[in-house]
Amino acid sequence: MLLSFPVFFIDDFKFKKLHRILFGVILMVTVLEIFATYLADSGRQNVIFYNLLFVYLETLLLLYFFQNVFPNKKAKKYTALSIGAFILWAIIYSFFFQSLFVFHSASYVVGGTMLICCSLYFFYGIMKEDWYHDQSLLGMPMFWIVTMIMFFYSGSLLYFSSINFISSQNIELLGKFNIIIQALSVLMYWVMGLSFYIPIWIERKSKIIGK
Repeated sequence: MLLSFPVFFIDDFKFKKLHRILFGVILMVTVLEIFATYLADSGRQNVIFYNLLFVYLETLLLLYFFQNVFPNKKAKKYTALSIGAFILWAIIYSFFFQSLFVFHSASYVVGGTMLICCSLYFFYGIMKEDWYHDQSLLGMPMFWIVTMIMFFYSGSLLYFSSINFISSQNIELLGKFNIIIQALSVLMYWVMGLSFYIPIWIERKSKIIGK
C-alpha cells in the first residue's frame, strides 16, 4: 500500500482514476486483515467483515475498475448492469438465504465468475477488437492487473467452491492449496500497487535514450 502511495503525487498521470480505485482496494484489504486478525486473536467473530468487505465490496470495486478499463460503451453498460445485479444478489442472499456471520462462498463464486468473465472479455478485446493496438501491452498497468485478477480468482473460485465438500481426510491438501491462494493474493495486490510505475519507468527510459 505504501509503495503505491507516491503515484498520487505524479502530475498528468493518465491512469489516475484506475490507480485510485485499486488503491482503495489495497487499503481496504490491509485494514480488513489487520482488524480481522485482531478480532480472531481476541476470540471474536470476524466473518461478517470478510463478507461485507472481501466478498462484496472488493468485488464491486473490481467490477467498477473493469467498467473504467473497457473502452467501448457496450462493455461499460454490461459491466454497470453486472454491478447492479451483484448488489441485488448481495441484498437478497444476505437477508433471505444465509447469515452474514457465515462465509458467503456462493456469493464469492458469483462475484468471482463475473470478474473472470470481465478478464476474458478484456483479453478478447485486445486480440479480436484491437483495443490498445497503438500501445505496448507490457507498458499498460491494466494488462498486468487483469492478468493477476484472472489467475487469483480462477484459483480461489476452485478453493472456495469446493471447501464445503472436502472430507476431513483431505484437510492437509486443502491447507496446502490455501497457501497457494494466499501467495496469489499477495502477488495480485503487489501488482495492483506497483504496475502503475511501469509506464512511468518506460517514459523516463525513452527520454534517456532519446537524449
